Amino acid sequence: MRLIQITLCLLASFLTVSAQAQAPTKPMRIIVPFAVGGASDTYTRLVAQKITEQTGQTVIVENKTGAGGRISFDYVAHAPADGLTVALIDATYAMLPGLFPVLPWDINTDLIPVVMIAQTPFIVVVGSEAKFSTFAELSAAAKSQPGKLNYGSAGVGSVNHIVTERFRSNAKIDITHIPYKGMSEASVALLSGNVDLIVAASPTALGQIKSGKVRPLLVTTATRSAALPDVPTVIELGLPNFVVTNWFGFAVPKGTPQDMIDKLHTDVMRAVSSPDVQEKLLLQGAEISRFSTKEFAQFVKDETKLWSDVTQANGIKIEP
Repeated sequence: MRLIQITLCLLASFLTVSAQAQAPTKPMRIIVPFAVGGASDTYTRLVAQKITEQTGQTVIVENKTGAGGRISFDYVAHAPADGLTVALIDATYAMLPGLFPVLPWDINTDLIPVVMIAQTPFIVVVGSEAKFSTFAELSAAAKSQPGKLNYGSAGVGSVNHIVTERFRSNAKIDITHIPYKGMSEASVALLSGNVDLIVAASPTALGQIKSGKVRPLLVTTATRSAALPDVPTVIELGLPNFVVTNWFGFAVPKGTPQDMIDKLHTDVMRAVSSPDVQEKLLLQGAEISRFSTKEFAQFVKDETKLWSDVTQANGIKIEP
């Protein structure tokens, strides 16, 4: 019995040392282009913490804000291709080429999309005291008085500005854009009745929806959101070309070894598949992705083409 106990102790010590030896000695840095507290930052930190729990690897989240994400993306695009510097990319990333003809990195080659964390719907919302409570009523009001209804955005060239222009085009309604300095200001304008509607990402809108401050008219996904099961989709409302999402994923510099790319994909998929992470994502209306690295790369390519077409068709430009 004594011999068995000694053997088991030695085996446990060996396994512990082996596991520690397999854990990377250098920390991974994930560069987030937006401020602490937003959806991009929240999802990144959630996944980073879970990767550390599951693999033992130290993962550091850094926020490099400014220039609509360009500072962060440029930084990672020119970082060492060792798999330890990662960029958080989202729908903003795919919209940049349509807004800026020249970027300091090549979006097609300098950053390699590796893995998507999750996708969230956009939600068309109106104030709780609005005269219309359905998309049909909103559409009828907009068509009866072209240009009278208005919508708020986080500013010219912001994600929800570009998405709302696609909504306006697909719904064939004439509504006026009022840009603000951020979604907080746009939301205040909606609550005070200064704008008639906004198109917001679900993490931004859900709190106000659940508190009854705003009324959701539709979600921009093909199927209903688990967080808003009573809200119709664009498919149900006859707007199949307005199926769009806000999405979040990781990319690495070109030249990153394939084994490091594969490891990052595996670690993230394992992290988002854990029940506690899934529960937290679902509470914000987010759904995890099952894309392979190849599928995610094609998705980003398609998104870039889509949003470049939207910005060009609607004449959306950001003045230097």
